[in-house]
Amino acid sequence: MTIRVIGAGLAGATVAHLLHRAGRTVEVLEGDPTWGGQLRTASAGGILYEPAGAHIFHTSDTAVWQMVTGLVELLPYRHAVRTEAFDRVLSWPPQLSELRELPQWPAIERELASRPAVPCADHFESWCVGLMGETLYHEFIEGYTRKQWGEDPKNLTAAWAPKRIELREDGYRDLFRDPHQGWPRGGYPRLLDALLRDVPVVMGQRITIDDWEDVCAGAEAIVVTCALDEFFASHLGALPWRGVRLVNHYLPGVDHVLPCGVLNTPSPLKPHTRAIETKWMSGQTEPGTVVSYEYPGAPARHYPIDDVAGANRALARRYLDELSALPGPPRFVAGRLATYTYIDMDQVIRQGINTARRVLEALV
Repeated sequence: MTIRVIGAGLAGATVAHLLHRAGRTVEVLEGDPTWGGQLRTASAGGILYEPAGAHIFHTSDTAVWQMVTGLVELLPYRHAVRTEAFDRVLSWPPQLSELRELPQWPAIERELASRPAVPCADHFESWCVGLMGETLYHEFIEGYTRKQWGEDPKNLTAAWAPKRIELREDGYRDLFRDPHQGWPRGGYPRLLDALLRDVPVVMGQRITIDDWEDVCAGAEAIVVTCALDEFFASHLGALPWRGVRLVNHYLPGVDHVLPCGVLNTPSPLKPHTRAIETKWMSGQTEPGTVVSYEYPGAPARHYPIDDVAGANRALARRYLDELSALPGPPRFVAGRLATYTYIDMDQVIRQGINTARRVLEALV
């Protein structure tokens, strides 16, 4: 009998790889003509870039790091982000040492001195203002957030803010503090190719509830990593997602344009949210570079919208309940799309590892 995995993104590929390595018969069904989901790397003039946005592999999970580095070579890369603020290019997250040099510092200092001991978590804006005050919030975060999500920040939950928003005093200028960071030599397709090298993958096979009986036939377990609202034809309503589109510019004969891999643009006067220069990550030394400008609002499933009322997550749970109630063999879910969760790549791989283990335990 076969274990069927619906979706050949990073989550599905990880599960399939581990189940195959455990000696199980696995088949992956992927709706797109290529595998990997948003983990894509393209080339212009021989210069690599990411047409679906920047992806930086970083983790504190040693087992995940060992798994990935056992499959592909990861180039050493510590991710740095800068942001346009106060008519300058400053560190992101903001550094107090830089802020003290600004003419706005007296106002910033007064606001920092009057901060609450614990930021108010009523919504995203209240948490950010409680962390850094009105001036820094409006300059660094508000415009970016409104562009990125197409929502008033008061309508977004504060649940994910502590992981993403900081005000630093220690001078540490890398974005992530994880000990393990890198970028795969040659791009992310090499990681997906390594995961799926010996696993049969049926491409162009988009699975919906109408195909469930066929998917179950001859299957001892099913792992679902696709978007569940799409799977169920959105009959309970579509889950809201925020998508982005990238406009990529190849610049021949230029070494670098940006000061680092990513430059945030929070100003509401500019339509893009950030610029990305993958050459900082790829380790390439050839002349030429590609700068990608990221514009929000595309009809794509990049970021689940975590509303402050929790309505979107509640709808996602209803779809999970419907999947659980279907007849057939044991089924499992993993990944960003199926769980309606914004998670980093190492968390996706950890989910894949844990899901593969649960599948094997269920089939003993």
